[in-house]
Amino acid sequence: MQIMCKRAIQNGTQQLTLKLTLGAFSLVLAGSAQAQTMLVKVLQKSDEIVSQVYKEVPVKSCRVEQIPIYGTQAGGKQASQASTADVVASAIFGGLLGNQIGGGTGKDAATLLGAIAGADIANKSGKSKQVIVGQKQQEVCDVVMQQRSVNQVTDYKTYIEFGGNVWQMTTTIPYTAGEFLSVNVDITPAE
Repeated sequence: MQIMCKRAIQNGTQQLTLKLTLGAFSLVLAGSAQAQTMLVKVLQKSDEIVSQVYKEVPVKSCRVEQIPIYGTQAGGKQASQASTADVVASAIFGGLLGNQIGGGTGKDAATLLGAIAGADIANKSGKSKQVIVGQKQQEVCDVVMQQRSVNQVTDYKTYIEFGGNVWQMTTTIPYTAGEFLSVNVDITPAE
């Protein structure tokens, strides 16, 4: 009986040694082989991974400004008459322009008409003028780009089943329960 037990232990040891040798040999072969692509089942809907990122975002910037209100003012004697200097200067300018138009006696007539027209324009412009008659408040808004910290989904935690274990991996797109995901499997010996 001792001989049978001894022989069974020796046979068991040989089988165990053979299995370990084959296992180590297959790991060496697997280590030199390239990764295998496999389909694995997604166990639950992917969880979002939210991170703070800095982005250029449009921001509305408003302020209240004083806006002038223009009106026509017709004043008394001082506002209704142009100054003598304005009338003389406008007459000279009008005369110079008229002098460029005609020829001979027509040139003299054009010069005289230009001087009269220039003086008349200056005299009429002195009767009324555009002036600021008041102010009003108005909201003025601009859109400016600013760096802001925002929460953004950057990746997804996806749970898969592989080799009878549950694994968590980071993916760039979300998956739902029951979908199949293609993964690369690379087995190397732990040393």
